[in-house]
Amino acid sequence: MARAKKLLPDLQVEEINVVEQVQRGEELGITSTPVIRLLQENKEKFRAHDTPTLPQLLAAIARASD
Repeated sequence: MARAKKLLPDLQVEEINVVEQVQRGEELGITSTPVIRLLQENKEKFRAHDTPTLPQLLAAIARASD
């Protein structure tokens, strides 16, 4: 995520620790970590339940921006 953030400074990142943020995790249907979500106009466009590689993440961002 840090590398993607450097390449795409407008990328908004929210990290949720479901142990510490139980309610937020429940709101989003997240029961374990890591989960990566990409949002566009507050709509989820991509969700990964493992940490994606940088190429996977950039491909997901490209698909979401089409």
